[in-house]
Amino acid sequence: MSGESPPNLSAQESLELIDRESAVVAKRLQGGSEHIGAMWAVLWFVAFLTFHLAGQGWPGPLFPLWVPGVVMTVLIGLGSVVSAVIGIRSGKGVKGTSSRAGAMYGISWPLGFAALITVNLLLMAKGLPVELIGPLWAGSTMGLTGALCLAGGAMFRDTTFYGTGVVFLVTAVVAVLVGMDYQAAVMAFGGLLGFGVPALVQRRRGR
Repeated sequence: MSGESPPNLSAQESLELIDRESAVVAKRLQGGSEHIGAMWAVLWFVAFLTFHLAGQGWPGPLFPLWVPGVVMTVLIGLGSVVSAVIGIRSGKGVKGTSSRAGAMYGISWPLGFAALITVNLLLMAKGLPVELIGPLWAGSTMGLTGALCLAGGAMFRDTTFYGTGVVFLVTAVVAVLVGMDYQAAVMAFGGLLGFGVPALVQRRRGR
């Protein structure tokens, strides 16, 4: 709570005070969440669209393959730093079970992706056919992201975030089905939809 309750409050006044204080805490915990979603929608779209434009799909290769690698590294690194800063600031001063659960969930992302990257690299080192490398990374990356979003949506009772997970799982399947030429384009638009729509919903709720 952000202040001491005035003395001699009626039951109705006490409930109203609790509602106001709860709203303040919730706003702090969710502060910037719609901005984070919008940021990731743009970063994800630009990163994978760059991969598509460097590949063999329409309109054909526009620049070398090393360019999207650099672009993605910079954008994902920037997004991770900004997300971490906003998350730390919004959770500052909040303690208890919810804080621990949020921290554990946050750590599950880098742990999950560290394991995914390790497994994929080991498969490649063991001679995974070249034509399966793209589908492996597309399907596993989007699949893990979708599963983590589903877990977060269920844990925090956030329907829009849960919906993001569903969009990413569908994107993972479609990205594998379309083949290498349009795989990155599917992932770009899947990320734009998955991150962007919840951000718009949260913004409308905030208003």
